[in-house]
Amino acid sequence: MSFILGMDTGGTYTDGVIVDSSSRDIICKAKALTTKEDLTKGLDRCIAEMDFDKMEDITLVSLSTTLATNAIVEGRGAKVGLIYMGMDMEEHVPAEMTVKVSGKFDIMGRLVEDIDKDEIKRILKDMRGKVDAIAVSGYASVRNPKHEQEIKRLVDEILGVPAICAHQLTSALGFYHRTVTAVLNGRLIPIIDRLLSSTRKVLEKHNIDAPVMVVKGDGTLMTEALAKDRPIETILSGPAASIIGGLALTGKKDGMVVDMGGTTTDIADV
Repeated sequence: MSFILGMDTGGTYTDGVIVDSSSRDIICKAKALTTKEDLTKGLDRCIAEMDFDKMEDITLVSLSTTLATNAIVEGRGAKVGLIYMGMDMEEHVPAEMTVKVSGKFDIMGRLVEDIDKDEIKRILKDMRGKVDAIAVSGYASVRNPKHEQEIKRLVDEILGVPAICAHQLTSALGFYHRTVTAVLNGRLIPIIDRLLSSTRKVLEKHNIDAPVMVVKGDGTLMTEALAKDRPIETILSGPAASIIGGLALTGKKDGMVVDMGGTTTDIADV
């Protein structure tokens, strides 16, 4: 027999459930307070509370969380420097430092103005020690990502901090929203990385050797590695898991699911 471990780390509680992978029967479940100062403590207590003696037979771990959603609502996260080009930024962007540089492609992806690498190097040296990550966004990068990719290489070379290219997160043409997405992704990197690292540490303690899959905001799953690179995908992860769970437990194909947490309340009509 094989089993699935489901874990959900919220702002207040960490919940766990073990399911028989064949019958889908719930074997056991547990709840513990989320210990924000050290997530391993809450995760460890949750698993320890489960009355289950076959941890080695767990073949999959599914992890959902509201930590990313809560961080955005509460304005927390890493300090991100934004480098953008090709168009003025007329609305507020949640970045610690924001700099417009030369460089532009038109909407068809044709070069209008090249970037100035010396300019980029000066800016990055000025940002050293002031930011934890860099978001790079170009006006038409979804049509031609060359400038974003070149700046990312310079970030890797000069600063060695995470560099997020906006075109990698969404193919939508909306420049402002694509830029904000890149900045928020940078802000969430340490939050989700800490959750994943803590989860892996606790799983090893309990002899659980299984792949960790993370619930995305649309209810699908992504790998642990992808979640580290794109933590923005975990926004609404917890509510999405609640929707899927609610439908599965009730056997209904449609309905209204309400997820009331300690920080936010989410409602879905499905």
